[in-house]
Amino acid sequence: MKIRIPSRRTISIALGIIAFCTFTAMGYIVAAIPFGIAFVLLSFVKIDAEPKKNATYTFIWFFIACFLSTQVSQSFADTHIGLVIIAHWRNFVAELLMLATLPLLLFSITLKPRLSFAVGVIPLMLLSLANYYIFTFRGNELNPMDFLAIGIAKNVAGNYDFSWSFNPTCGLFSYLFILMMGFCLKPVELHRKKIVRIVAAILCVASASISIARLPSVYVMSWEKMGSTHNGFLVNFFAQIITTLKQTPEGYTYQLTDEIAERYIVQPPTATADTAATLDSTTADTVLSNTAAADTASADSAAELPSIIVIMDEAYADISTLNPEFGDTLFYKSLHKNTVKGLALSSVYGGGTANSEYEFLTGNSMAFFNHGISVYQMYIKSPAYSMAAHLRCLGYETIATHPFHRQGWSRETIWPLLGFETTTFLEDYPQKKKLRDYVTDQEMFEYIVDKFEHKKKPLFLYGVTMQNHSGYLPDADSEKLQVPLKRHPGYPDAELYTGLIRESDKALKYLLGYFEQIKEKVIIVFYGDHFPGLNKEFYKEVYGKEFKTLRERQKLYKVPFFIWTNYESKSLDVPLTSLNYLSNYVYKIAGIELPAYNKFLSDMQQQIPAMNSWGFYSSAHHKFLNYNYADGKEKKMLEQYKMLQHNSIFETDYRNKVFFTTPCREPESSLR
Repeated sequence: MKIRIPSRRTISIALGIIAFCTFTAMGYIVAAIPFGIAFVLLSFVKIDAEPKKNATYTFIWFFIACFLSTQVSQSFADTHIGLVIIAHWRNFVAELLMLATLPLLLFSITLKPRLSFAVGVIPLMLLSLANYYIFTFRGNELNPMDFLAIGIAKNVAGNYDFSWSFNPTCGLFSYLFILMMGFCLKPVELHRKKIVRIVAAILCVASASISIARLPSVYVMSWEKMGSTHNGFLVNFFAQIITTLKQTPEGYTYQLTDEIAERYIVQPPTATADTAATLDSTTADTVLSNTAAADTASADSAAELPSIIVIMDEAYADISTLNPEFGDTLFYKSLHKNTVKGLALSSVYGGGTANSEYEFLTGNSMAFFNHGISVYQMYIKSPAYSMAAHLRCLGYETIATHPFHRQGWSRETIWPLLGFETTTFLEDYPQKKKLRDYVTDQEMFEYIVDKFEHKKKPLFLYGVTMQNHSGYLPDADSEKLQVPLKRHPGYPDAELYTGLIRESDKALKYLLGYFEQIKEKVIIVFYGDHFPGLNKEFYKEVYGKEFKTLRERQKLYKVPFFIWTNYESKSLDVPLTSLNYLSNYVYKIAGIELPAYNKFLSDMQQQIPAMNSWGFYSSAHHKFLNYNYADGKEKKMLEQYKMLQHNSIFETDYRNKVFFTTPCREPESSLR
């Protein structure tokens, strides 16, 4: 049976009807009419020219189609190419050439312009479509790190809404219209095929070379749609890949790290006899004094060390920091006795949990990496210095646990490299208490209690929860969790999230209630990894305006934390710090002398009390600054910090032994 292919006119009219019905059903009659009419009119257009002119017209269409595909790409990404042209025309040219590269490559192979365009722009348009959904779910743009987390995305996809909306629909029909324009011409007949192939190949290489050459000079942005607006989505995305490559800090040598280390050479780290160390309350942004004034414990004094349980709670945030009227009911705020609590800057928003882990455990900062980097998956390939490795050498049993799949962020590989001797994942949990198919915080905290009860020596346990993971799409089972927000109605995702946080607070009360009854000294550290990726309009409504300035954007990166002890300890409210500094508070409260690197961080914090991937709070200027505007002592400290961090990650053969060794080894005055 021979299949009869519909005529071009029939296809064009059918597309017009489909476009009209689709946009009408979506409630966009202003788009339905133009698209419907345009396809119908196109069905009557047919350019019947002699072969030479037809080839010329075809080539003109091909290049116009590549040009128009930039608008198609931006439509999928939900941005506007006109803004890119205004912001920076060079980036627009790079975006155009980038989109033309693959069609030119295919044309040089097939010599079929319509097929080359039809197939060549699809991969990049799909990338733009992925950006659209990522932005919808998370509030910032697609970045290379998202592909490293594709396994996580697959496992949690059921909680997201992938419904088709106006922007991708508009992009799809625009693409089809441009393609149908090409079918108004007769198939091109090429006589000098070899020359055409060579010219197409040369243009392909030139397009790729020019666009790639532009990427290193692009200032990458990932907040909301700033990257797509100023650079073009594709240029911004691929510029992130270029900047993820290992970059040695200007002027770096490992000898310079030795010079910095000379100020911080200490005796082997030990625990102090008095674990109830006092805190300097004269300033809330500066960690206590570098010197621990206490007698050192003997080698067999491991029993005197307090157990330390650290919980990084998924998407635990305090939205009332945007507007006190939203509500001030979080459990951590009720803690006053034996508690250090406050807000800490995270470097990620809506996702990227592993980077918050990395900052806490290592004391390093995401400030010196490009947005979109996953340090876990890209750079940690061998044993690395961390809080876990340090405490393990002091006699702690080190456990890391996460009630989800072990492949997420490559934790099953990375955690042992950071010094955890035991790692447990979803299959190690009873999985009897779940919300939205995730293990609840309550079950995880009960699991932690069980690990504590069966420990054989002081415990350092690092736990990452899963209960509050995005997306926040209510279903029949989770509707009962929703908490009506009378001041801000119409945001079911925010209502579900609020209900989830209340469940976390109930679990926290259980956890602290249990350890209050324990005579053995225990420290509970709790912090959120990032703000949840709720509807961006909800955040704007709660805050009352757009998040335009650096100071305003940082509000969405402030996560709550507390450090609570079941024994007498000094309390302190910390207005603002950052995740890379939290280990200093923990060491001090535990009565453990600060390791050399933490002593450097303590000095650092006196100059720069809080920092993240977006900027830092300047004590000298009393405001948030971009790192490009650092000056004086702050600039010097940042440069030293960047060099030490580079040394700790990349210089595996020349890692500074003063900063990045463990107390299992004898201290050395120099690396070499």
